[in-house]
Amino acid sequence: MIRVLIVEDQRMAREDMENYIQSSGRYCLAASITNAAMAETVCRQSKCELVLMDVCTENDESGLVAAEKIKRTMPQIKIIIVTSLVECSFIDRARKAGVESFWYKDAGKEELLEVMNRTMKGESVYPDAPPVVMIGTAKSCDFTPGELAVLRLVVEGESYKKIAESLCISPETVKWHIKNMLQKTNFDSKTKLAVAVTKKNLIINGFKNSILLPIWGVLKTLKTDIIYYVKVFQSDGSVLC
Repeated sequence: MIRVLIVEDQRMAREDMENYIQSSGRYCLAASITNAAMAETVCRQSKCELVLMDVCTENDESGLVAAEKIKRTMPQIKIIIVTSLVECSFIDRARKAGVESFWYKDAGKEELLEVMNRTMKGESVYPDAPPVVMIGTAKSCDFTPGELAVLRLVVEGESYKKIAESLCISPETVKWHIKNMLQKTNFDSKTKLAVAVTKKNLIINGFKNSILLPIWGVLKTLKTDIIYYVKVFQSDGSVLC
């Protein structure tokens, strides 16, 4: 039996994966934890052979950072990154971390077990691209790499000048990219565009325990005059505010 470590802070998703493993006939559960910061230590203690690693875990700990550490110290352990977020940088970051495979939680049990089987056979299984989401009237795949680079810094609240300096382009080019994205999405301001991409998890800015908190961060950073009322849920399901 192949020993599997699950790193997942969402209870329902974690229990689903535990059930998949226990009913598989080929895999057994070595351990199941909620915080990626513990993953390297638990890997050593549990002698696991495969890790199912969420991207964003308890206390804002990054599964991608944890995966890179594990691959550096225990390269024999196979890792599959699992996420429900369509953040456009995750696939490339997983590859750079040396992760074998990548799986979206929206797929079912059979798809996950297939990815696990292929990974344990030595294959590297990655989607061609993140799932497509609608941003206004545009599809997420309609944005160019240059536009996404600018958009990420817009979400972070940077000025045109700062974005230009960061990307080594002119402020006019920044404005041109933003104009193109507004035309594609049919939004009338970069604030609305930033809120939309954050809400759809196309770009994650300072991921916290709440899926709504990044939206508030965008609104606050961009200094809009609109007041938004949101409920912020902690990872245990309780309302923070």
